[in-house]
Amino acid sequence: MEWLVLITLVAIGFVLLLLEFLVFPGVNVVGIIGFLCVGAAVYVAYTRLGAMTGHLTLVGIAAGGFAVTWYALRSKTWKRLQLDARIDSTVERVDALVNEGDEGVCLGRLAPMGKIRVGQEVVEAQSQGGYIDANSRIIVVKVFKNKVIVKLKTD
Repeated sequence: MEWLVLITLVAIGFVLLLLEFLVFPGVNVVGIIGFLCVGAAVYVAYTRLGAMTGHLTLVGIAAGGFAVTWYALRSKTWKRLQLDARIDSTVERVDALVNEGDEGVCLGRLAPMGKIRVGQEVVEAQSQGGYIDANSRIIVVKVFKNKVIVKLKTD
């Protein structure tokens, strides 16, 4: 029975320490519980199974700790855990579609941002000053890569 308790405490301790290093870094609670489990395993080995078994358990835990650390720090381990997605999309460019001085209409209320239609193009726009109601006529004041600055057209 003591052997089962000893092996279970060591296994739980190593799993919790690995979780602390790889999954929950900085939380410390999982690491402390794992360290306490490993310490309890050494205590059980010395008190219940004798000094020789305690020495072997201590050496085994140290060797196992080095082996787990070596395995966790290998580059192949991290390659399997890291995010490997590549982002190759770009922001929709507005500056090729709309020019300064173009006239259009608000599709929705600009408060202070919203959608406008200039010719056949629908783009994101920002009001130069204040709110502009839906279906109002606007003039493009400034063009950026991903949005335009507009003002209300006064007749």
